[in-house]
Amino acid sequence: MKIKILDKDTAEQIAAGEVIENPSSVVKELVENALDAGSTRIAVMLEEGGKKFISVTDNGHGMAPEELTLAFKRFATSKLNSFEDLSRIKSLGFRGEALPSIAAIARVKMISRPERLISGAGLTITGGEIMEQVEIGAPPGTRVEVSDLFYNTPGRLKFLRAAAFETSRISALLTEMALANSHVSFELKSKGKSIFYSGGDGNLLHTIGAVYGNDVAETMQEIKHLDKETGSSLKGYISAPSMTRSTRKWITVVINGRLIKNAMIVNAIERAYGDLLPSRRHPIAALLLDLPPDTLDVNVHPAKTEIRFEQPDKVKNLVYRSIKLTLQRSTHIPAWPESRSEVEFRISDKMEQTDLVRESRVPGIPFAYERFLKENSLNLEDNDNKSLFNAGFTEKQDKENACRLIGQYLNSYLVVQNEDKLLLIDQHAAHERMIYNRLLTEEKRGESAQLTIPLTIDLPAIWLQKADNILPALKEFGFEIEALGEKSYVVRSVPFMLRNNPGNEEIYDMLEKLLEVEDLTETITKDIVHKTIACHRSVKAKQKLTWNEMTELLREWENTPNAQYCPHGRPTVISFERSRLEKGFHRGGVST
Repeated sequence: MKIKILDKDTAEQIAAGEVIENPSSVVKELVENALDAGSTRIAVMLEEGGKKFISVTDNGHGMAPEELTLAFKRFATSKLNSFEDLSRIKSLGFRGEALPSIAAIARVKMISRPERLISGAGLTITGGEIMEQVEIGAPPGTRVEVSDLFYNTPGRLKFLRAAAFETSRISALLTEMALANSHVSFELKSKGKSIFYSGGDGNLLHTIGAVYGNDVAETMQEIKHLDKETGSSLKGYISAPSMTRSTRKWITVVINGRLIKNAMIVNAIERAYGDLLPSRRHPIAALLLDLPPDTLDVNVHPAKTEIRFEQPDKVKNLVYRSIKLTLQRSTHIPAWPESRSEVEFRISDKMEQTDLVRESRVPGIPFAYERFLKENSLNLEDNDNKSLFNAGFTEKQDKENACRLIGQYLNSYLVVQNEDKLLLIDQHAAHERMIYNRLLTEEKRGESAQLTIPLTIDLPAIWLQKADNILPALKEFGFEIEALGEKSYVVRSVPFMLRNNPGNEEIYDMLEKLLEVEDLTETITKDIVHKTIACHRSVKAKQKLTWNEMTELLREWENTPNAQYCPHGRPTVISFERSRLEKGFHRGGVST
């Protein structure tokens, strides 16, 4: 095949594909333009998750009529004059690709008016071709309407997700942009319904409350740090170790006003928490880094979410030290558990007490702990014949067990002898598998339990659109959840297996996992609920167990189907062969 130059339409659509991947990409580019124009109010409206219609309206500087057509020319920009300006760039946009990329794959209408003019101008473009430009009355600022995204590239249109998913993706983007620009008021509407609103008063903590809810905002710890040597600064908020989430999606990193994704910085954040974070849990953070522009390369990818640092170690250390110091100075005291899931290890109407329950995990309040147990109808009578782990095995079964307990390593692993093998058993993963299997056998289909005290939860804005879609599936499964307002819900009933008063964190994790599934079925719902319960109600890593508790865990684990793996597929046990150990000790033959 001979080499040839692509025609203009094909070349523009290929270039557009690097910038515009989905409706969220359109919103990102238009909102960044609005921010660069000095806007303090930005409103986004959607239909069909942005696939059918997107509008972005701002109160920024606006454009003169003669600039409108120029704005849609590729590589036309007001933010750069020469290549050298890239080393000093502070604006969010600078490549001059966004508007022509959008216009190449959609129908676009732009209305703009600078404050100095008495009227604005309207421009209509279809598939990259200018259709008309007219004088029009308009308020100061700019409004861009994008219709029928990918109408002329059906191959890309079919890869878009369901409307609720695309709306959720846009909501996630806009809430992060609000965190990055707390001085700007953002509003997102879908089908006329308000999904998210931030006041734009310049108070980042208020924006965190609008994005994640007041219960999260109340636990946040402020960070302020200036590195005089490099001229870099870090400010923002991190959550107390008691407020965590199951994914890293709740970590927002902003560098010079730009949202970025950087594994090095996220790793530095979590390393600073050290062992304060529970296993497989992640903090909530909104961090704003201000670095000298000439130490960054922001021209890495058209999407502009990647960045290169001239001195990455200094940036990493700034983040690590600032968070470490903030956590060391923190005086935040975690709230007393709202549910018995903090102290519950059996899924039964009555819970037998063992040393693990009797020994308060909150120093200084053993009597309050005891009262808490009594108020929740937990059995405080000492009964050595009862098992924390609900083993329930006969004497004959116990004698036939092949495993012999040696002890506990790092308060996280059981050290066990099995014939001539040495086993290390992850106590959390093993108990998680045991509870999960019990739930499968103990489930009472169709039954639900009414909570003694209804549970009120504030959902983040990024969940609201999809939450309405999964409520019917949750109702069939035994949940009774009612809307209290725009983002508040009350949980009145839960499936029978959750009857022992789930806490907020357990419900949040469950909803987050359910919302990540696009086509939710009864089977998937059941599996997610089972796994979440098992994870929250199993013993934790770094939790000291008594000898009886370790023995009981080991005995039930031995008799649990699929015991080698936790419900998430992680191994519960590692085996060391006798020959491997003897080789390490240079014994070389039969042990004597």
